[in-house]
Amino acid sequence: SIEIEGTVEADLAAEKLSIGASGRFTGQVKSDLVVIGGAYDGIMQAGSIWATETAQIAGEIHYQSLQMDRGAALNCRVVHNWQEPDGAVASQEEAVEGEGDQEPVEES
Repeated sequence: SIEIEGTVEADLAAEKLSIGASGRFTGQVKSDLVVIGGAYDGIMQAGSIWATETAQIAGEIHYQSLQMDRGAALNCRVVHNWQEPDGAVASQEEAVEGEGDQEPVEES
């Protein structure tokens, strides 16, 4: 878990990143959970993003879950990366594999 209260310019990967209301972060981020209360500018890939009422986000964010409080400012490209549960993908692959196992039907 990384907490930012000052000004940081970097690229980082962390399980959890928190940018406090007085924090300013510029750079690339990969994280499971990002809580933004300050300013962020960069390219972010996160499982969950929570933008609090004081958040100011610029750049590009890729997420699976996004929560925004009233007052949060997003001036960025927003991309929702929804992924199907592993079981659903396996079922689709099995269905496709099973299609080739059928005998051709001849029409008369």
